[in-house]
Amino acid sequence: MTGDRAGSACRTQQAALIDLSSEGLAVLDATGRYLTVNPAGQRILGCGEADLIGQRSVFLGDLDHPRSPGLSVDGTVWIGTAEVEYHVRTVPLDNAGGCRVVRFCPTDPAVRDRRALVAFTRTAAAIACENQLDVVLDRLAAEVRDTVGMATCAVILVDEATGALHHVGRSGLPVDYGERIELCRRQGAPLATTKAIDEARVVVSTNFREAALADPRWQPVHDILRTMDWDTYLAVPLVVRDKVIGALAGFLTEGRAPDREDIRFIAAMADQAAIAVSNAQMFKRLELQAAREERRKLARDMHDSVTQALFSLSLRTKALELSVGSGEDIDVVEQVRQIHELVCGAQTEMRALIMHRRPAALGEEGLVPSIRKHVAAVAAREGLSLVVESDDEFYELDETVEEDLFMVVGEAIHNVVKHAQATGAIVRIRRSFTDASVLTVSIVDDGIGFSGPSDDQQSFGLVSMSERVKAHGGQLTVQTRAGSDPAHGTTVRAEIPCLSPLGESGRGKM
Repeated sequence: MTGDRAGSACRTQQAALIDLSSEGLAVLDATGRYLTVNPAGQRILGCGEADLIGQRSVFLGDLDHPRSPGLSVDGTVWIGTAEVEYHVRTVPLDNAGGCRVVRFCPTDPAVRDRRALVAFTRTAAAIACENQLDVVLDRLAAEVRDTVGMATCAVILVDEATGALHHVGRSGLPVDYGERIELCRRQGAPLATTKAIDEARVVVSTNFREAALADPRWQPVHDILRTMDWDTYLAVPLVVRDKVIGALAGFLTEGRAPDREDIRFIAAMADQAAIAVSNAQMFKRLELQAAREERRKLARDMHDSVTQALFSLSLRTKALELSVGSGEDIDVVEQVRQIHELVCGAQTEMRALIMHRRPAALGEEGLVPSIRKHVAAVAAREGLSLVVESDDEFYELDETVEEDLFMVVGEAIHNVVKHAQATGAIVRIRRSFTDASVLTVSIVDDGIGFSGPSDDQQSFGLVSMSERVKAHGGQLTVQTRAGSDPAHGTTVRAEIPCLSPLGESGRGKM
């Protein structure tokens, strides 16, 4: 009897401890139905014990899978607006067979905060390191879904012209869900996403499933909704520079509603999604801008090199045609040899452009020797007096500066040959007398001058030269005087701050 009384007292004490526990405690039968729930558990579950006994537990998912004695399971579940952590252990109890004991309590806010911070940090890292927008947004949607405990999550962008919605990042949604929603939109279904975008505010739509199944405008998604327990829909606008471009949205399951912390976290992640989209758009614009600039540069290079050679080639072939037609006594072999040299030169320039390399001579000889070689070839071909003067044969310049200055001189000499009707020109390359860090390249001819660009080709050439000089912080000036002026001719001057300054002794040699 003494032992019976002691055992009864022990069980009474244990019951008192269970009843006074601040954590929820419950015992489930083999099928997962409540056998008993302590007072704390009843408060957490929001029901009295009489309403819970015999009901299926919210802490176990698929109960058809057999569980071995001693197996432990941890997890979280949302009960109303509260996230609850639980621990399940299968144990043998007297007269009850293999039962499950559950210990559960509301998730510590600090734990939720840490989880949200980790998700936010991972997303920020993905935005910084990943260059594929769809991958980043898929990850972001998955982070939001897992952290908040949503059934689905998606990043949705709106087409500004048509209003169409594009699911560019998603987690937990069927592959064709975006296409189905677009059909619903076209049929006039009231979309919370569209409302959030149009009104630039957070929209929470409750009892969504029931309302959508009763509305024929939602017919494209009816078969999906019938198999899902999606109930509450939340949409947070994506804003880029005060402009709404889409929404971060998703479903919560039946009986689950977002609390203030959920919405704050989703809004913060929506800002991250907006940054990712904005960065992608900016990179796309930069790529287009770079492509345009590359085409412009190629056009400049074509004009400054190949076009000049082809122009000279056309003049030579026309002159040969006229000479042969008139019966003039000319050295045909020599003329053909010169034409062949022009063709080979054009091929060399074209090959350099295709390989996207600077003129071959620059890499081997430097700026001034390359200009001397080029000018000498033009002088011999065109019968002009062309001279190069320089105070330093081997300037140490950046490759891009050398390339652009070479092209500027080539274009200026081409204009002398084509437009100036000159007998000669002088190319001067030297440090500026007023600033030793500035390199001055001038081309002075004794031609007829001009009052402005005579045709589109010449205008393009001047623009090309100016752009090349300005690209290095320099300035291009063109001065011209008409043939009636005793000091007639044209001077093209490029000034670029590309040299290391010299002391007085260095400048004295000039």
